[in-house]
Amino acid sequence: MSASSIPLESEVAAWLVQLIESEGLYDAIAGKEDLVSIAEGVRQAHFIPSFGIDYRSRLASADAAEHVLNQLTLLEIMSVNMSISLTTGEVLRPDILCFNPESRTLVVFEIKRAAETERQTVTELGGYEQELRNLLPFVGDYDICFVVVATEWSTLLNHAVGALNAWSGKRCLALKLAIDVPGKNLSLNCHLPEAWHLTGSLALAPDALQTINLYLAEDDPDMDENWPPRSVITAMDVIARAGDRAGSHGFMMLWKDVNGMGRGVWGLTLCGIDPYAMYAWWRNHGLPQRDSDIALFFDKNLDDMPGLVPNSVFAHIDEARTLLSHRYDLELGDAFSWEMQLKALRMQALPRRFEFWGSLGQYAQKFVCNPSVRDRYMPYIGHNDLDWTDPDVALPLIQNLAQGTPFSGGQISCSDAFKAGTAIGTLIIALRNAAASEAAALKLEPFVCWSQYEALRYAIEMQQISAGTDDIEEPIPTLTNNPQQRLQAAEAMRLWIFSHLLGDDHPFHQHCFELGCSGPFLFGDLALRLGYQLPPEPRGHMLGELREIMKRAIPKVAASVGYQVRSEAYKAFADYLSPYLDIGSCHDETSVGTAVDAMPDDELIAQFPKQILKGIDIIIPLVFHQAKAVPISAVDWDWLKAGIRALYDAGNHHGAVIRQLDGTIGTGCIDKGMTGLLVPISDPKEEVYFYDNLAGHAIMAKITWRKLIETVTSD
Repeated sequence: MSASSIPLESEVAAWLVQLIESEGLYDAIAGKEDLVSIAEGVRQAHFIPSFGIDYRSRLASADAAEHVLNQLTLLEIMSVNMSISLTTGEVLRPDILCFNPESRTLVVFEIKRAAETERQTVTELGGYEQELRNLLPFVGDYDICFVVVATEWSTLLNHAVGALNAWSGKRCLALKLAIDVPGKNLSLNCHLPEAWHLTGSLALAPDALQTINLYLAEDDPDMDENWPPRSVITAMDVIARAGDRAGSHGFMMLWKDVNGMGRGVWGLTLCGIDPYAMYAWWRNHGLPQRDSDIALFFDKNLDDMPGLVPNSVFAHIDEARTLLSHRYDLELGDAFSWEMQLKALRMQALPRRFEFWGSLGQYAQKFVCNPSVRDRYMPYIGHNDLDWTDPDVALPLIQNLAQGTPFSGGQISCSDAFKAGTAIGTLIIALRNAAASEAAALKLEPFVCWSQYEALRYAIEMQQISAGTDDIEEPIPTLTNNPQQRLQAAEAMRLWIFSHLLGDDHPFHQHCFELGCSGPFLFGDLALRLGYQLPPEPRGHMLGELREIMKRAIPKVAASVGYQVRSEAYKAFADYLSPYLDIGSCHDETSVGTAVDAMPDDELIAQFPKQILKGIDIIIPLVFHQAKAVPISAVDWDWLKAGIRALYDAGNHHGAVIRQLDGTIGTGCIDKGMTGLLVPISDPKEEVYFYDNLAGHAIMAKITWRKLIETVTSD
């Protein structure tokens, strides 16, 4: 739209003043429902909050818009194009400044008629905000609203307003000004600033969580102290609030040293998100990005930038130093990734309390306050008056961020069954060893505790699968901390998973699960950490079970979809097995058995949780439980379309909307092996592939967006 076709800013302001005075502004804004539906989508009864990195900017702008829209009635005009400066000679002139007496909210309108003036927008809004704070000290961000009315929403303006909402905690409504051609009247439409480049990531990068330990050393520690002094809890609060003020993102864990890690009873593990580790992972695994100068700079220098805890964490510690130094000698050490840190702590320390800040803090608080979380996902939160500071809540939350949620989308592959078996089997082994004697119970207390939390993480997701289907009649057993009952409860959980979650119709999954239960000593460093040597007989038995799984699965490869379309996962598995057999021509059990028997024991043990299980997953179908209908009242279809468009622009013309077994809906890519058999999308605005897992087997078809919306909303 040319600038000459739009009235002057003074004329637009006069028109807005007329709407405000006549109480017609709210009704004159089109597109409100679409914006509000985005914010309402995360408040649906069945919605479980997730740490959606890609969705953060969009949801923040939708939340801000909803808030500002609710302030646009009962407005009283305070000034129109008049300086609000308190200092003679200074000029700070918002286009319109209003006050809502009901909510006691200030609303600043800024009109941008031409693209040439958009660079001034954020500067002007910041200046007006500061002067309002000069007049009204301590007025909160919540009580100052901004409305930016622009004819053109360029990249710069989108990014500026999007950043105000997503990262600065402001509340800014974006409106697009246009002329209705028939009557040549002005019109306003809600606009959602899109300022985030999609990464395609569902969780944090593996090495993004970087930690350092703060040891609270004492010369004469009281080892019987079960809860730290109040000063330590206060210091945690101070550190977290410092993190919020600084705009950093992280968490901390207070733990009790029970097996002599340091010179004291208490320690803090502080964790921050390393943005450079995030970039490196996204660059290699996420959606393609343009090779800008800054991207090329980091690509060149990332090898010289190892994962480190952000410097802001040390500044946060300094703010709490005076609270701790009167009693403790503060010693910093052991800077590792969160994953490596856990391997040390799980044998030595008991987690006692957590605290979060920044984006992680917002997520943790929203998670705990979410009705669906409290009613059905983690009902023990309400039953036991827990919150994000309790390990029972914080650890599953953090581990899901770091590793991804178990049984993603409600699906159970052989890999998932094996991992669940490892979690439950580790807990059972820990409990059995702890029951041997009182001394063993004391020594293994940390190991039992950490194993219990990991088993709980899997139990939460298995409960969701069980509650979401009528196929599983037997209720899931409950894990317990009661010393007299916890081993029995863990063994009951093992039996339930084998017999009911997996069932006799899925023998491969049962075998993988049992191998995981029996194999914690075989497939990791657990034996080394416990000083335990696995006897030859059980080791040989487990290797026999492992080989048996491979001998039965590999001959079925010809019937698998992965083989028929030569998927990437199939090719990787074939390459791995190529020194031993040609998987593509080996369809009888005899030849497969001979090849598998020839594979070295250590090779099988090392690669079964990695390459081998990934290969078995492409051969053996998922465990299927008929899902109950999940009511879908609000789907952000524009967001899904944006994801497909991003894939298309990156050269992937087979993007799909995917509906998982648990009813969740997202976007993804069709396996490259299948793209040669499928017609590419010609226009991502009109059509898309729909990959539906609800029917008991995957159904995929290319359909129009209109038909897809009808299909999903009518189910």
